[in-house]
Amino acid sequence: MKKQEIIFDGHQSVNGFEKMLEELNLPNSDKVYWELLKGKPLPPGHFSELMDVSIDKAHRIIQQYGELNKEGNIVAYLGLSLNKTAHQLNFDHRTLYAWCAMDSILLPRYLMHGWEIISIDPITDIPVQLSISDNLLEWTRPVPLFISWVEKADSCDIKSSFCRNSFFFGSEDAANKWLEKNPLGKISKVEDFFSNSIGFKCC
Repeated sequence: MKKQEIIFDGHQSVNGFEKMLEELNLPNSDKVYWELLKGKPLPPGHFSELMDVSIDKAHRIIQQYGELNKEGNIVAYLGLSLNKTAHQLNFDHRTLYAWCAMDSILLPRYLMHGWEIISIDPITDIPVQLSISDNLLEWTRPVPLFISWVEKADSCDIKSSFCRNSFFFGSEDAANKWLEKNPLGKISKVEDFFSNSIGFKCC
């Protein structure tokens, strides 16, 4: 797969996720996400059909943007995972996971779906929570909630170049402590990434 530099332009990233997939030549990714949302590993052959690519290209895409289990089936793809991470996604009586905090707020907008997120503040180890429906931020706990991110990512290694830099923080103090050790990072309030927000609650 061709190496590309992915630019995240702050608050526009939520609306630019589909554009990013197009630039990476992954236009049918929504079909893959919907299959993974069923909570079961996805065979590479089915992935090939969903993406409308050859099986050889499917394997190359999976190698770059996915994760396989020991049976060789896909258990994660570009931010959405069946494997446990620090970012838990609860919806429709099912639990999946996101690779990073930003994935957990980008994907509902792209899929026009929603879920509640439970994540761990990496500085305090205290859980934080939020609820998203499409592009609507319904509530966060605590209020405000902060998120870290970086402006650039390597398409050949999105997990290391971007995801390891994206977390939720329960306070600005915790976010700034993370920023001290990660000076290339950016910190924003989660609500700033949404054009719509209602009913914040903190308890």
